[in-house]
Amino acid sequence: MRSERRSPAYACIVEYEDVLVKSLGGALIEPKQLDRLKAINQSSNTPAFLFVTGIAMGDVIESMQYAKQYLDAFDGIYAYVFDSIIMQHEFDTPAWRKSLSSFYKLSKKITRLFIPAGFSVKEFEQCYQIPVSYMPMAADVLKHGDASPTKAIDVMGYGRQDPKCSDLLSEAFNQPHTNKIYYHTDHFNIPTINDTYTHRRFFWQLLRASKIALAFDALAANNNNRFRFSFVGQRWFESTAAGCVIVGKRPTCPEMDILFPQTQSTIDIPDEQSQIIPFFEGLLNEPAMLTKIGRDNYEYALEKNNWRHRVADMLNIAKIAHPTALNDELRALKEIRASQLIS
Repeated sequence: MRSERRSPAYACIVEYEDVLVKSLGGALIEPKQLDRLKAINQSSNTPAFLFVTGIAMGDVIESMQYAKQYLDAFDGIYAYVFDSIIMQHEFDTPAWRKSLSSFYKLSKKITRLFIPAGFSVKEFEQCYQIPVSYMPMAADVLKHGDASPTKAIDVMGYGRQDPKCSDLLSEAFNQPHTNKIYYHTDHFNIPTINDTYTHRRFFWQLLRASKIALAFDALAANNNNRFRFSFVGQRWFESTAAGCVIVGKRPTCPEMDILFPQTQSTIDIPDEQSQIIPFFEGLLNEPAMLTKIGRDNYEYALEKNNWRHRVADMLNIAKIAHPTALNDELRALKEIRASQLIS
């Protein structure tokens, strides 16, 4: 669906899909390339597995709808959904439940669904009546990660932010009389992007060049009252991979302590608005500390929070043998991590 869903949110899925395809030695199939599915099914007697991704479950079902004539030929169908929050007020409406009922014929063909929010596993199992497993998000640390001590941007705020904090930083830092830079995106809306890879290259370059990255628990920056639970969002995985210090509000969900056990993996901002700018200025006056935390974050991302770790975990749950390409990449991660420890 990547050619039809060119948005900043879907760009994260593209990176996951690229890792998945490369690690499995597989083929990327889009709706307009369904003839390749027929060729794959007829090419070998070895087991064939289909992996489907989407922001929401509707994306997964739509992709499966395109390929429905080929689904039964696969030995297993595995799906990963990034946005794993069932909106109760939507679920209770007759129209939504009617649309959901049309999903069942295809959703029942999913061997296992993976979602990145532990609190939603039971909800998804009850809703779609299929096996569901918790699988956190991650980042392509092997391709995009870095921990350079040279960073030109003081604070970066990408995506959903706390508006009051963002306004204060913009007013204080983005002025002619300062030498500080606050790069942020919350003052405009980007529904579509022209090119996914161009957008993400720019995003990662900005993030690697940032000393501090803002990230807020969903409940702390719940600007449209969408979220009912705390969860670990994509910004934590990306920002640590880029060697940033994360400042904002730490998620209160139990998964956070497992995924980011480092004591300074997220530094909480003060609740009192008058203290926010002095707080950031104090952090920026400690460059050695920021460099140390950023490096620790990058090294931990290499060791624990790479998409290849998640692919391996999914294959383990599915009882699918690890391909040679995946093992090679996991070994490369360990070698890079070892070299970081030596240096």
